[in-house]
Amino acid sequence: MSVDWTRYISTTLSSLHLTSLHHNAMSNYGESNPYYGGAGGGFVANSPSGSQDSPGGTKKTKAQTLRPVTVKQLHEASQVHNDAEHTIDGHEVGQVLLVGAVRNENKSATNVSYEVGDGTGYIDVRMWLDTSDDDSGKTEGIEQDHWVSIMGSIKVFGGKKHISATHIRPITDHNEIFNHLLKAVYVSLSMRNPGGGGAAGARGATHQDYSAGTTNAATVDTSNFAALPPIQRAVMEAVAAEESEDGMHVQAISRKLGHSNGQAVMDAIEHLMQEGMLYSTIDDLHVKAM
Repeated sequence: MSVDWTRYISTTLSSLHLTSLHHNAMSNYGESNPYYGGAGGGFVANSPSGSQDSPGGTKKTKAQTLRPVTVKQLHEASQVHNDAEHTIDGHEVGQVLLVGAVRNENKSATNVSYEVGDGTGYIDVRMWLDTSDDDSGKTEGIEQDHWVSIMGSIKVFGGKKHISATHIRPITDHNEIFNHLLKAVYVSLSMRNPGGGGAAGARGATHQDYSAGTTNAATVDTSNFAALPPIQRAVMEAVAAEESEDGMHVQAISRKLGHSNGQAVMDAIEHLMQEGMLYSTIDDLHVKAM
């Protein structure tokens, strides 16, 4: 039996008050848009993370999630008070994963900001640049009207929400935009109906799909890393076995691996972060496995 996916997605989005996502994504951006792509996302349970909204910020432990979201969901996220975590569907949200098209760009000496839209709305995304960094490395491939994958946390400044991004990367596979959308819908349904058995499925399926590790050293499944090159596999095994919520310092990783080529280790870590298998925690030098 054939499935009318367009109708199915529209019906599902309607039930979540997200109908405009499918309609606007097609009408505003166009199905033939060569940049209509997206990155995979996932709901990762029990993966502690921390973030800083700006250089020199204080450490703050986040809710233990990496959640795929839409712009509409971000704007509807709420706080019980100004210092509280944001919640979506009644659950605290730590880091979020967003897919959208870049509409406007503004660069300064300390940060770069983008206006990003996904069909449900627009939101500002800000990434801080270290003075020692080559900003072209962090923003390489990010261009007007191109789709990007953004990992970061929800911040509020002047009463307006924005995303403080830790990673932004260009998207090339148009299938992944719908992959991200369906995961956002699935996780939202699971959070709204935890007794229906969907939440456990969401955690299990998307964790396996998006991540390659676990934060529980006792249950690290190294088979997830088998397809990686040797040095990347060694990095993932070392970081996944680290139980600290702060993650593992890059120098500690290099020492544990006993690798003579420190740059090779750093390159491996950078690649794994770009692939979404590692993420930074209290600063850019501490990483943790998804």
